[in-house]
Amino acid sequence: MEKMRGLSRTWWRRAKKANQHEPVSMRFYNVWETVSRFAAENRTSDFMAEMTRRRDAHGSEGIMGLLDCATLYGLTRWQRPAVVVESGGFVGMSSAFILKALVDERLTTAKLYSIEWSEDCEHGTLIPDELRPQFVPLCGKVEDFVKRDQLPASIDMFLHDSSHSYRHMLWEFREFWGRLRDRGLLVSHDVNLNAAFPEFVAKTYAHNKKTGRLDAQRTSHYEWGRWGYIGFVIKKEKAD
Repeated sequence: MEKMRGLSRTWWRRAKKANQHEPVSMRFYNVWETVSRFAAENRTSDFMAEMTRRRDAHGSEGIMGLLDCATLYGLTRWQRPAVVVESGGFVGMSSAFILKALVDERLTTAKLYSIEWSEDCEHGTLIPDELRPQFVPLCGKVEDFVKRDQLPASIDMFLHDSSHSYRHMLWEFREFWGRLRDRGLLVSHDVNLNAAFPEFVAKTYAHNKKTGRLDAQRTSHYEWGRWGYIGFVIKKEKAD
């Protein structure tokens, strides 16, 4: 790399060496600003107003809240996934915001595989017609689709919003974490209902024995966080 004007070679070598030990999460610092910007834009958009009308007409019981929907939209736009899987698609509130993010990023070949176990559920009924071409509804239990190998083996983003029991949430996190590519995004709704999410995140950490701080080379996430009732983790597959 050509030396930057005004900088000595000694300074450049020291800076480069320092960056090698920089906490891996620092490289993803922009996720916070980017997601918050996308979410803020979405909350005041015509699309949010339309989805609010659809939700109110249907009834809001069991449906993801507006703040969480905006956060999910922001995360999807930041991630720009080609393959998304969600469990507990229900009537499609979360699905609609994921699909809208795909359209706004012009990801015309991306697909959302939405799993809903109840045959009586109006799966995806809240999704606007113009967003449906990229929506792939699947009726049945997540476990059965996994056993029959009927889900994509490699995905870019996973959203958990099905059964919120501790054991089931941990099972889904572990199952779909293994399918996520490097820099893939694991997202969970209702992370406040039990300890599954923070316990899963804790397992992705590795620590330096001397300092007790994060060991970036052995830690298997780049960044994680929680906004509202949405939690997310960015997967790190390989050591630097």
